[in-house]
Amino acid sequence: MEGEITQFNITPKGGVNIVIKDPEKPAILNLSGYAPWVEGVKLINVGMKIIAYGKPSLWSQAGRFSLQVFKVVPQGEGALKEAYEKLKTALQTQGLFDESRKRPLPQYISKIALITAKGSAAESDFVKIIRESGIGIDVDFYPVQVQGKYSESEILSTLKNLPDDEYDSVVLIRGGGSLEDLITFNSEPIARAIFSSKIPVIVGVGHEKDESIADFVADVRASTPSQAAYYIISNNQSFLDGLDMLLDKVGQDLSLRISKNMFMLDQEMFLINQRLSSKVQTYVNSLDLAITKLDRLPRELAQSRELISSLERLVHSYNPKAILKRGYSLVKSDQGKVVTSVNSVQISEKINIILSDGEIKSNILSKKENHEKYGEIIAKNS
Repeated sequence: MEGEITQFNITPKGGVNIVIKDPEKPAILNLSGYAPWVEGVKLINVGMKIIAYGKPSLWSQAGRFSLQVFKVVPQGEGALKEAYEKLKTALQTQGLFDESRKRPLPQYISKIALITAKGSAAESDFVKIIRESGIGIDVDFYPVQVQGKYSESEILSTLKNLPDDEYDSVVLIRGGGSLEDLITFNSEPIARAIFSSKIPVIVGVGHEKDESIADFVADVRASTPSQAAYYIISNNQSFLDGLDMLLDKVGQDLSLRISKNMFMLDQEMFLINQRLSSKVQTYVNSLDLAITKLDRLPRELAQSRELISSLERLVHSYNPKAILKRGYSLVKSDQGKVVTSVNSVQISEKINIILSDGEIKSNILSKKENHEKYGEIIAKNS
């Protein structure tokens, strides 16, 4: 039903009562409903032209026809502008436009869901720019009506049924137009669906001057459908440029580290070679000394054997038994003391005369001194 609002109120319990009149005929229609269930009810005022959607009902007793309303849409440039400003203010107050809550795009976008009208200039321009970029982005196309009776329901259904884990971003685009043409993109349900999406949403509606509610809620706002494509390409190119810079830096750091380590390795090898050379020289010197000692060893052994033989002969010559064999004898007193002087024994004293092959026991008969050092003893064997 289409008409101009002549009466409008919402009861404390949420009941909606609206009266609209036919602008050309003297006819009125009562609209009723429950405010939380009537879409667009917050956007209308008395004097505004609207289109009302609902279920007709007839009260036969009074012969009164009415409409159980579930959606109202402002009509006309003035009404649409007023409704647009009302909704924009309300959603902004609720924080739907806040930059702090908007989701960032992935560093690299590899697959997107494109939502727009099939065969439209928005579709062809967007896809052409993406393909010509050569970056390799997969585009899954979801055709919808972007204006008209079924546009809102088709877009809502598509947004709500996209697989969350399959796409890096959602792109919602259409060409420009009047407020009446863009009414779907200025609806509260579309705005809340974009806000609730788990996938970052890019919206590009109309031309540079066009501003829709969907633009303000989107995570990324593009001024045109073509600009949406360029934004994605720029996003990916920034990542690739950053990756190139990172790879260059890694390569430079790696080259610097290799050069530094090679220098340190060269120094270490130089020191190791010095230490090894010193040790090898020490071992060579020790080996030369050992060889010299080994060369002298036979001569020193021969000298040692000669010395030992001389010592043996000397020891043998001083052996008392060897002296006795040469005709000498050893005289001991009866007490076992060696007699070295005639004065150390007395006449009649017993003595023992030790020869090389035995002993003779004798008694001293007499004794006399021949000179200072030597004396004579005459003894009789007993």
